[in-house]
Amino acid sequence: MKKILSMMLVAAGLTVAAQPKKAPKMAPMLTPGYYVSSKGDTVRGEIQTNPDDETDMYHKFNFKPLKGGKIMPVDSKKAKAYGYDDHNFVVITYEGEEMFVERLAKGRINFFEYRFNGKIDGNPAIESSYFVQDTRAEGEDAGLKDLKKISNRFYKKDLQPYMKDQKMIWSDLDKYNFDRQAVVKAINEFNKFYVITAN
Repeated sequence: MKKILSMMLVAAGLTVAAQPKKAPKMAPMLTPGYYVSSKGDTVRGEIQTNPDDETDMYHKFNFKPLKGGKIMPVDSKKAKAYGYDDHNFVVITYEGEEMFVERLAKGRINFFEYRFNGKIDGNPAIESSYFVQDTRAEGEDAGLKDLKKISNRFYKKDLQPYMKDQKMIWSDLDKYNFDRQAVVKAINEFNKFYVITAN
């Protein structure tokens, strides 16, 4: 009898051990948000803010319509912009690939961030690329209207032609260390000089 019980216990243990192990997933956290469809319509609903891979939000996002329904993935073919809380994303085309970038500053100078899986010092990590654009560039500087990727290492040199009209703001940036918040603050300060006000 003991042998039969032992055999059953071993068989049950092997059966449990043989089951595939699924990685635990967090329940989707939804936040009120919107997206702008490829036709220009604004669709309101909820956006999932905790995807399994946080860089997924730069390629697609999960959206639940306001009137109910299931959570559905939305990519850059269906939406040209989306946002929630204080995060706003727009579609850009860079090197032939459409992707969402987060708009960090908006005005005369637009500043965007794109995050992706990469390596930092040989270790897997999330890296960022930054893009800048002067919306009012004209004449000799007309090329600054085109979206340009800036270097994380030599960012101050890359920003100089964009901020040349307010050299004091540009000169306050640290030459050696890229600080995302300091750059956003400087660009927002620069943009305040070019706000159009109605009389």
